Amino acid sequence: MIKTNLIFMGAPGAGKGTVAGIISQETNLVHLSTGNIFRNEIKNQTELGKQVEYYVNSGGYVPDEVTNNIVLNAINNLKNQGKYFILDGYPRTKEQAEFLKNQTGFTFKIIKLNVPNEVIIERLSGRRLCKLCGTSYHVKFQPPKTPGICDLDQNELFTREDDSEQKIATRLKVYQEQTKPLLDFYETQANFISIDAVDSPKEVSEKVLEKI
Repeated sequence: MIKTNLIFMGAPGAGKGTVAGIISQETNLVHLSTGNIFRNEIKNQTELGKQVEYYVNSGGYVPDEVTNNIVLNAINNLKNQGKYFILDGYPRTKEQAEFLKNQTGFTFKIIKLNVPNEVIIERLSGRRLCKLCGTSYHVKFQPPKTPGICDLDQNELFTREDDSEQKIATRLKVYQEQTKPLLDFYETQANFISIDAVDSPKEVSEKVLEKI
């Protein structure tokens, strides 16, 4: 049984969600994606959920105070049940990281998944989605049986607008600029673990489990 919580860091396309999902299935750790937490709060129309919905609908950034409180509720619920977890998508800023560090009763290891930009661009630009069911494919790593056609319902596959190489490169630049203060905050800490994440998600998950 793993008796520590994990924080996953990495650029879009580094495989955080996929690797966290595999580890969650194979261990006692609960996969906590901030996107899923937000969606649940909105769905249940909690007070915090209504605040998130307001910011999301207006195209704005959800303030740290709201995000912090939602995440704190989720991790306190798990702690009260004696459960450990993987945080995926939080913290995103140094301020969020400092808030998390000030919460008592939690131990964390920070897992940074390293993937070169050119590999991320190849991963994301090769993504294809079914227009009807949303199933995801990859032209190189997980191609459909018939090029451009969904295996499940034979509908046409499409490329998301923000999966163009130019837009991916822009997203990576923004990510690196925004997370530099966060990385500077974590890199000097003894609980920071850097992982080469170019391999398959299964192999990367095994590397993470070896290091923790």
